[in-house]
Amino acid sequence: MQTNYIERVNQFEEKYRISYSAWGNPQAEKVLLCVHGLNRNSRDFDFVAAKMVVHGYYVIAPDLPGRGNSDYLDDPRGYSLESNIADLIDLLHQLQIVNYDFLGVSLGGILGMMLASLPQNNIRKLVLSDIGAEVEFAGIARIAGYSMHQPDFASYSEACEYLRSLSLDDGIYQEEIWQHMFVSSFQKNCSGRWELKRDLRLAISLASTMNGSDNLEFWSFWERVIVATLVIHGVHSDLLSTATVQKMQHQNPQTEVLTVKDAGHSPYLYREEHLARISQFLNI
Repeated sequence: MQTNYIERVNQFEEKYRISYSAWGNPQAEKVLLCVHGLNRNSRDFDFVAAKMVVHGYYVIAPDLPGRGNSDYLDDPRGYSLESNIADLIDLLHQLQIVNYDFLGVSLGGILGMMLASLPQNNIRKLVLSDIGAEVEFAGIARIAGYSMHQPDFASYSEACEYLRSLSLDDGIYQEEIWQHMFVSSFQKNCSGRWELKRDLRLAISLASTMNGSDNLEFWSFWERVIVATLVIHGVHSDLLSTATVQKMQHQNPQTEVLTVKDAGHSPYLYREEHLARISQFLNI
């Protein structure tokens, strides 16, 4: 795995660096772009990448601005969905990537739907992990509840237990997988205390999308998605309902579903049976 950077100037004339993790041969014919959730970063895809490189893929996963090793923005308007789309399009342009497959978790999946709805988007296949064309308000409210706070901790072990408490629905059962998540999730702040590697002001962009107690709807984008899609659905998810999955399948018959019976939002993608299903879908 390599960590690289691109430089970008957004519509607010702010210059910043976007970090991205890359695995495999950059000259490979097949490319998989992976995008993480709201508070997460590119290292969530280490296990996916290890699997897909074996199948001849070049895998890239950016840290969206304000997360991981990417710069934090001075203007939080740059954390909007529209700005994230522009970030991804510029990343693909700078890396001279034309045709690619897309895997998005939560927020990353929303960005995937938006990209796939654009004319001449060049996405071959789309994988959406526990996100769909309608997002349940209960899950949004839960995530907003902890995203609007940035606790810090005197010890690394305290920080890890905090993140574990937020991630109990991820379907993680091996301690080494928990440790893998933890090691890429924290940094020391200016006070020498441990905190998540994300800008607290990301929650501003999330709050701006909330409209009372209504679900978030992305059906206008989904209606324009014509590529084959795999939806990974945590049965206990509070963001993605079974009814939404079924409606998505009805609107796009090329939609397949991988059901994860012992997870909610969102299944951490490390198990061999899940990685094999993703690989099978992409390589058909």
